Amino acid sequence: MGRAALLLQLIEEHVELLEAKVVELGADRLVEDAFLFYAVLHTLQVASQALIDLAAHAVAEAGLGVPDRYAALPELLAKAGALSDDETVTFRKIVGFRNVLVHGYTSVSRQLVREILVERRFKDLERLALKIVEWARKHGVDP
Repeated sequence: MGRAALLLQLIEEHVELLEAKVVELGADRLVEDAFLFYAVLHTLQVASQALIDLAAHAVAEAGLGVPDRYAALPELLAKAGALSDDETVTFRKIVGFRNVLVHGYTSVSRQLVREILVERRFKDLERLALKIVEWARKHGVDP
């Protein structure tokens, strides 16, 4: 199994885990209980980082340039036609959220995490990963 497949599998597993826990316990409980809240944050962080790593790998393999920061990845993929404008905005938000999780986790809003869970926005991670892999393969790049 190649790197992209492993990252995609990791994202899918984390998205499925979040979905199962939202169904089982509900978003309110997941954000109100401190231990569960930090488990959700970690799950979101790992899946977000895996998406970023997948995008960086696809960008490198396609020869789209070497981004100087994670925030440049969505734009590089958009310029190559891999992402729509809306997907680019969503990916930018994921990168920003990941940065807050990694560098400023004490300031993460429970309300924002609750919204991500209730609205199932975490599924954007898998949707974007699949789109990037599909684009890469369509263009002869097998990340």
